[in-house]
Amino acid sequence: MKNATAHYVLIWCLALVATATGVIHQGEGGHVASVTARGEPATLQGHGLYRYDPASVAREGIIWDAINLFVGLPLFGGAIYLARRNSLRGRLLLSGLLFYFFYVYLMYATMVAFNPLFLVYVAIFALCGVGFFLNLSRIDVAGLPARMAPRFPRRLFTVYSIALSVMLVLLWSKLVASVLTSGRFPPDIAGMNTLQTQALDLGLVVPLALASAVLLARRSPWGYLLTGVIVAFGLMMCITIPTWIAVALVEQGTINPIEAVPFLVLCLVGLVLAGLFHRNVQEGAAQKG
Repeated sequence: MKNATAHYVLIWCLALVATATGVIHQGEGGHVASVTARGEPATLQGHGLYRYDPASVAREGIIWDAINLFVGLPLFGGAIYLARRNSLRGRLLLSGLLFYFFYVYLMYATMVAFNPLFLVYVAIFALCGVGFFLNLSRIDVAGLPARMAPRFPRRLFTVYSIALSVMLVLLWSKLVASVLTSGRFPPDIAGMNTLQTQALDLGLVVPLALASAVLLARRSPWGYLLTGVIVAFGLMMCITIPTWIAVALVEQGTINPIEAVPFLVLCLVGLVLAGLFHRNVQEGAAQKG
């Protein structure tokens, strides 16, 4: 137990370094106009930790760092504390946040331009992968259905997971198809080498959400666990995505409503469901020590 807690605390400390550096290390200077190997005009960040990234990607990275620093890490710290006290809510929240930070820093390690924190990013997602299974080994998965309130809205969470998967597939398939047919990236991400966000969403989030929906519909204990992971992951993304959209709207005066509106609706629903899920978890003594 103590070794597992030390493992989670190490992740927390490394994430603190990464997020605080991203927020503080802004540097000075303007954007840099460039032309990509595909012949596309690109606007790159000319200063700070995210120098050489497309300006829009750097902006989102800084916002993500701030949200993770002031929201994600306090939640993560609380989940570690509750898990240390053998709280089922704490362990389920910890599972979702470990998946979330795995996703975030796998994204950072593979998407942002190489910077001094590269090895920190790699360490965080590697430790999160191990930590996820350490935490899982201390949850009595078979007993989860009995630990949920009798009126747990199973169908509501099933529909949400399916809707999340369908939305991501439809939105990102359209973008991928556009890049494949035109051979050009949208202007806001010109300068990227590939579509990392879409790869992780379609390759990690969509399969996880669909698995949670199918298993929960079948009343499988694993469905309840994966739903806990999805709602905790969704909680953080449902805070981050509207902030990205709001900042882009302020800076640019316009947004893409085809992408923004579905995300905003699902984010609102996701925030409500995150609270609803944990309210339906009943504490007790069914976890593995």
